[in-house]
Amino acid sequence: MNSPFLFSPEEMRQRLSQVRTHLAALALDAVIATDPANVRYLTGFKGEPRALIVTPHDFRLVTAFRTLPWAEEQTRPLAGVLELETHPQPAEAISRRLPSAPLTLGIDQSISARNLAYWREKLSPHAIDPQPVIEHVRRLKSPTEVALMAQSQRINEAILTAVLPQIRPDMTERGVQGLLLAEMAHREDVDAFSFNPIVAAGANCWEIHHLPDHSVIGKNQILLIDLGVIHQGYASDMTRTICLGRATQHMRDIHHLVSTALEAALGAATVGRTNRELDQVARKVITDAGHGEVFSHGLGHHIGLETHDPAPPLSQGAPEIPLEAGMTLTLEPGVYLQNQFGVRTEDVVVLTEDRPINLTRPSHGLLEVMV
Repeated sequence: MNSPFLFSPEEMRQRLSQVRTHLAALALDAVIATDPANVRYLTGFKGEPRALIVTPHDFRLVTAFRTLPWAEEQTRPLAGVLELETHPQPAEAISRRLPSAPLTLGIDQSISARNLAYWREKLSPHAIDPQPVIEHVRRLKSPTEVALMAQSQRINEAILTAVLPQIRPDMTERGVQGLLLAEMAHREDVDAFSFNPIVAAGANCWEIHHLPDHSVIGKNQILLIDLGVIHQGYASDMTRTICLGRATQHMRDIHHLVSTALEAALGAATVGRTNRELDQVARKVITDAGHGEVFSHGLGHHIGLETHDPAPPLSQGAPEIPLEAGMTLTLEPGVYLQNQFGVRTEDVVVLTEDRPINLTRPSHGLLEVMV
């Protein structure tokens, strides 16, 4: 990209227009954002403090005097559209911009109860409730966002590729996690890790979000690695299952089953299908093989500026929504056998009008690392 900015002025203005359209659809007079991902998405500003208000006619970012130069630089594509203001109490600055007659306002879905109470007090008599305004627009990724996510995924894959040859039996899970974190840390194209890498060996794989501990990895044992990084603000996420040595036939059979479920989900990830329906496609494959009870989580989640972007996940318990072109999703079926081992395989896909595009390149095959 020749511009120092990731997104064109046209794309940034389009985001604002979409948010205002959704404001009208929800019958809201304004939306307020302090969530870092929401503010960054709509303005490009990555600093703090931050408080953003969007009305049909006002688009204003309130920050501190010390961060104003950064805000001016980072929001330059919105010059002439976004107004910048400094105030030691952003809520007070926003309150002054509102009329005295009560309005209906939205605020970030992620807001804590304590902060919601604070904003309600500061903006009284206006009604204010968490509403999916900016979050709704974030669900559909632009081609530029998808390209950044693909780059993030390439980096994530390169990290795993670099670490695999260093893993040996008798290492601990924490030791392998340390190798992954060290590889992430020395890469200048990595902003941060998107979550602490999950490393689970043998029976520990049964705990789907296992926190690596001092368990020693044995030869011919299953090792599950789930990792992700942030690149230019965008998250990647990938899980691969490895055997340090020779896998048993039982391990191969379970891994093949999980891979078959993932391939079925990939084939069914079409526009118009719902999040619950896509989960059911993968779940049926595993259930028909007799392991439905140990596929103990949803098929996946939305991903973007956050590893778990704010939208209903691919799960039977989630609110049902149709899948749309531009959504970026993880697909991660798994089978977890208590006191034995677990297998999960995870890819990131983007939906298009024609077909899903898999942003993840490494094979779904069981990785046998000879030691």
